[in-house]
Amino acid sequence: MNLEAAVEFVRSRGNIVEQARLKYLLDNEHPSREAVNNLLAGQRPDGGWPPFWATDSSSLDATCFRLAQAEQIGLLSSEIATAHAVRFLTQRQQPDGSWEEDKSLASVAPVWAKPGDLSARLYLTANCGFWLAVFGTNRKVLQAAAVLQTYLDETGHLPASWQANWLASGLWWRLNWQNPAHQVLNYLTQKLSELPASNLAWLVITLLNAGVPTSHTLIDTAASSLEQSQNRAGYWSSEDGAAWDVHATLETLQALRLCGRF
Repeated sequence: MNLEAAVEFVRSRGNIVEQARLKYLLDNEHPSREAVNNLLAGQRPDGGWPPFWATDSSSLDATCFRLAQAEQIGLLSSEIATAHAVRFLTQRQQPDGSWEEDKSLASVAPVWAKPGDLSARLYLTANCGFWLAVFGTNRKVLQAAAVLQTYLDETGHLPASWQANWLASGLWWRLNWQNPAHQVLNYLTQKLSELPASNLAWLVITLLNAGVPTSHTLIDTAASSLEQSQNRAGYWSSEDGAAWDVHATLETLQALRLCGRF
């Protein structure tokens, strides 16, 4: 891995929030108020953030994304906006412990967030449950973990996206539910070659934040794959297009730093 080239790529192309993420990652430098305000901009009165596909609505998925970014620059529940976001997620949990985007968004939501779709419900339940656990709100997290476990099949796989599987495993690991967590980790280890390269950093960050050791075969193999997939220009490409290459590079640097690779 060429760390210097990756850092230069972010410094030359990143926006104020991405620059703040880089400084926190490399030097543990806390972000300026301007950077924090830019990260948290657009929060709606209910505490959620709008997704790109429904700019006048609050989305569970978009809110989890903002919380993930906030965590990467050292902002936890002490920040008013993140505490408000945590309340939004808590209030939107359904009686059975799951999460689903509002039914009014069914016609515009992408497949991974579409109301009424089981895969989307499992993904959002794992995502919301994981971030509530990270931000110290365990009041309803156990119920979410239990709901997810009911869908775990004998191979150690949830009938949902790869992301749902590693987020669920991370949630179970944080709760010390070792059996279902290990089942999914073992399944993912066998399927690692099928995972898109740009998703590996998300997987690694999630699992290491949950407490999975860097020595785990899944983590070690994923980190090595990330090191080898760096572009010659120093960055990591995003499957979402060039506009997201800085984000993908930061995510990869975060994953490799957590692994102790630099």
